[in-house]
Amino acid sequence: MSKRHYLGIFLISAGTLLLELSLTRVLSVALWYHFSFLVISTALLGFGASGVTLSLWRSLREDVCLDRALAVLSIAFGLSTIGSYWMMQRIPFDPFDLLHDRWQFLFMPLYFLNLTLPFFFPGLGIAMLFSRSSKEEVSRLYAADLVGAGIGCAAIGIVMPTFGGAGSIMVAALLGFVAAIVFGHSQGRRLALVGGLSVVIALPLVFLGDHLVPISVLATKRHPLQPSGMKPIYTAWNSFSKVDVYRLPSAPELGRPHAGFSIILDEGAAGTEIPDLSKGARQHLVQYDDFHSAGLVYLTKQHPKVLIIGSGAGREVLEGLNFGASSITAVEINPIINRIVTRTLHQYWGGLFDQPEVRLVTEDGRSFVRRSHEKYDAIISVQTMSDVALLSGALSLSETYVLTREAFEDYFDHLTPDGVLLFTRSKHQMPKLFTTARELFQRRGLGDVASHLFGFRGPGVAY
Repeated sequence: MSKRHYLGIFLISAGTLLLELSLTRVLSVALWYHFSFLVISTALLGFGASGVTLSLWRSLREDVCLDRALAVLSIAFGLSTIGSYWMMQRIPFDPFDLLHDRWQFLFMPLYFLNLTLPFFFPGLGIAMLFSRSSKEEVSRLYAADLVGAGIGCAAIGIVMPTFGGAGSIMVAALLGFVAAIVFGHSQGRRLALVGGLSVVIALPLVFLGDHLVPISVLATKRHPLQPSGMKPIYTAWNSFSKVDVYRLPSAPELGRPHAGFSIILDEGAAGTEIPDLSKGARQHLVQYDDFHSAGLVYLTKQHPKVLIIGSGAGREVLEGLNFGASSITAVEINPIINRIVTRTLHQYWGGLFDQPEVRLVTEDGRSFVRRSHEKYDAIISVQTMSDVALLSGALSLSETYVLTREAFEDYFDHLTPDGVLLFTRSKHQMPKLFTTARELFQRRGLGDVASHLFGFRGPGVAY
């Protein structure tokens, strides 16, 4: 084994893991988030099929020129990655139409077998390298493989925000083409040349992937705050979300008397909105008296200290200012959203998060509460978990760390003696919410829970 084999396996492993993680994000956008878990299964299927192929194909395992075979497989990995992604956008797979459209029973296996193909070629190449290596070389190859895989996983945090979903897929393909150059440098010069030309051709796709091959999203996956037929005014990706900002027209019949902006996550998995505050947040509250409150936490409270878990676009922050809160701590886990409201589209938010009473924190709400030493008159969490699982008919009992019994104990410990905890959830989740609160009261010996809980259906403000 030469140094190029260690570099080659590093590159192909990095590209494979980058592809796998990128597909989890792409599938979260194209379908629903839990379908992205199938990427792990499709990858394992591709690796397993490559191992079976090598065990049955003796001449490939023993006789074929190793460097040429590795170069061919690396090129095949890059091309199949691009082709598979392109094909994925054209297979009309709709998982929620299985009971009504018999063709879906064909489209579903075709969809995921198509995703399996890119993992077959790197699996076969890595297996060939290991099968041709001595005991001493295997350990070094395995180390290079693990380092490459680790770098590929870590790279998603940089590649995805920079190049988006399709761009990240193309970067993974690009690594395959570079691996072909490395493997073919000695005994496969023509193949190395093909790899180099493929790099030149694929490089523009890295920057234009989302425009040339946009993600095909389920037609039924549309959030109420996602305007039909309109393109977002801003789009950004990170390692766990795709965030789009839309201009939201007024809809008095839906409780939106004024135009504003909506922030949509993963093409409809969740959303949040705010009126157009470009004339100033406080000016908006002075000028209009039709702002609809989302809760009752401000009744009987003078200048309360408020904690908002999942502040999103800032509607609850605006509500806190409207009711004279003396301190508003807004905690939002998604840095893209916080960057939008404070920097990128700051002018449309009218300095809402620049107010002296407001402090914006980028962190998980549960972790922030546990570390905090402050007491709050109100802790508010409005739709911090989307209805993705409920709408799919699956995972309806899945846990979220902001709704566990331990989380409720943390909230209780950070409330003032007359403090209020407000959570809004869909009607399907309310029994679970009440049960968790009752368990808290029982464990703490707080008496009858009935006199402390109040459930109500508020005005239809969509989130």
